[in-house]
Amino acid sequence: MQKFTALLAKLLDKKAIRTGVLLSAFVATGLVQAEPLQFGEVFDTTSLTSVSAIMAKPEHYLEQTLTIAGEVTAVCSKQHCWMTLATAESEPKFRIKVRDGDMVFPISAKGKTAYAHGALKLWPQGEGKADGYQLVPSAVTIAE
Repeated sequence: MQKFTALLAKLLDKKAIRTGVLLSAFVATGLVQAEPLQFGEVFDTTSLTSVSAIMAKPEHYLEQTLTIAGEVTAVCSKQHCWMTLATAESEPKFRIKVRDGDMVFPISAKGKTAYAHGALKLWPQGEGKADGYQLVPSAVTIAE
């Protein structure tokens, strides 16, 4: 009985190793993909507004609900409450910001594509500086 138990243990260890190697290979080749990280309600990620259109006439979009997409270039390292998105080389980076604790964006989002759905708000820059604009999202999807 001891020989049988020892042999079974060896076979299980080898199977576990093979399974781990295969799973690693599938992940590395993209055959297995992780689910997107979702904050808030699911929303339509195909109806996008370009940052260049927003910045050309921000007053037109102010307080409007819209969806933008871009590569995450920075994440707040303290409260994880904002991210900046690069949408295109010719467009400026755009900030999305939530109230602390409403959504907690992971640092690991850097380099991934994010979709943000929410309202465009004025972003005061302080005395003597021109105000900016940011999206205050009600929902965000971070794709793998």
